[in-house]
Amino acid sequence: MISLRRLNRLVTLKAFGKRFAGDGKGVSAIEFALVAPVLILLYLGMAELTLGMMAARRVSHLAATVGDLAAQSQTLTPTNITDLWAIGANMLDPFPTSGTSLRIRLTSVTMQSTKKATVDWSEPSNWTKHTNTDKAITDITTDQIAVGESLILTEVEYDYDSPIGNFFKTGTVFKDAFMHHPRNGSEVTCPLCP
Repeated sequence: MISLRRLNRLVTLKAFGKRFAGDGKGVSAIEFALVAPVLILLYLGMAELTLGMMAARRVSHLAATVGDLAAQSQTLTPTNITDLWAIGANMLDPFPTSGTSLRIRLTSVTMQSTKKATVDWSEPSNWTKHTNTDKAITDITTDQIAVGESLILTEVEYDYDSPIGNFFKTGTVFKDAFMHHPRNGSEVTCPLCP
């Protein structure tokens, strides 16, 4: 037989359950507690994606601008090239370019009568110089430059490290390359470039 106390407790629990189910005072707080982490994660992910896209666009813009500036000259000196590296580093602000995170390479290439591109000179910043056997050089065809003509190949690589967190995998590298025909003459020379 059910005792009176136990029955009273069951009735009290049942009444408490009805009151609890009918009470809407804390519903908003609970919904916010469930939705807020998802919204915060979405916001941080979008912010990080935006920063990554901005860095990638700046790398492309840097490659185009440095190559264009080099192609406007008939002769480049090591001082001119140092200035181009400084311009490139400034173009990536506010992203850090210390150490070897930013690599830029300018290369003058001429198409020979054998229809093979050869390196006239190559100047790197935090990178190695191009040789005639590098894939970037051997892939240049007569569709890009005619026999006897030259072009400036500008390549940029940037090691992106997100300031927000770990949305991008570690070691994300943004890179781009542009080819520019010399504007003043048949080729851009760099007599002091080793």
